[in-house]
Amino acid sequence: MKVPGVFTEFDGEIVTRPDVTESSVQASVQVRSMDTSNTRRDEGTLAKDPFDARNHPAITYTSTAITPSDNEIRIDGSLTIRGVTRPVVLAVTQIRFERDANGRHDVQLRATGQVNRQDFGVRFAVPLDRQGVLAGNRVDIELEVTARLLDEHDDDRVSEETGGK
Repeated sequence: MKVPGVFTEFDGEIVTRPDVTESSVQASVQVRSMDTSNTRRDEGTLAKDPFDARNHPAITYTSTAITPSDNEIRIDGSLTIRGVTRPVVLAVTQIRFERDANGRHDVQLRATGQVNRQDFGVRFAVPLDRQGVLAGNRVDIELEVTARLLDEHDDDRVSEETGGK
């Protein structure tokens, strides 16, 4: 059985360039914001602290290369969990640009990847009644990202950098 989950506290930045290979991505999620829509499961898992959140409160990803192809964009990067950094590839399979009600440009994208949680030292086992354990080693990464496109003259960027108007 696949258990979906999300992190509700995160931030990141996508820097775009005319040559997509010169673009970059960085993201950070707060471990304690994990939500699988089951409070008892979430509290039980976090109480065991498999992510060592006390010493490593965030999971981070930083791109190292971006390569376009005919039907997707490949993002090679470094994922850090529990202080362990491993290479991880994300495949961007869908990109859509649109304007919001105020005429500002947004980009929506979908990216996927996969990791083995034990490669990062994330180890915990919750036995099931019949057989096996609750958490497998393979973790599928599915990202649905909406980002505001800004430039150096954008009021939103100035507002964020100066702490608001």
